Amino acid sequence: MEDFNVSSVVVMCQPEDIDRLWREMGQITNVECHYKEQSGKIIITIESENIDNEIKTLKRIEEIKGVMSAQMIYSYHSSELASMRDDIQKANSIPQILQDDTLQAQDITYAGDVESSLEAILKRK
Repeated sequence: MEDFNVSSVVVMCQPEDIDRLWREMGQITNVECHYKEQSGKIIITIESENIDNEIKTLKRIEEIKGVMSAQMIYSYHSSELASMRDDIQKANSIPQILQDDTLQAQDITYAGDVESSLEAILKRK
């Protein structure tokens, strides 16, 4: 699996600069513009092979004339997915009764406490 990062960024600008900034940012390698609001908000993503290049691209965007702010909202790294899959498999927090394909829903009775069950599941992670 190829290693990569993807981050979403909210860019704020004056309404009169939005179309120019949309075009300029769209020409930057590994930047994709997704949404713009005429009030002065642009949503973009930055893709890169590592966090250092991602930060360099963010700084480049911050330096464009007319950009008031560029805030990284969410960042995802490809290795996180593998880690999450491992955690889910290790936890096996699905109760045995829910894994029984022969059991009918009407035959299941509940006499527990949802809050305690959730706490127990979350503590296993």
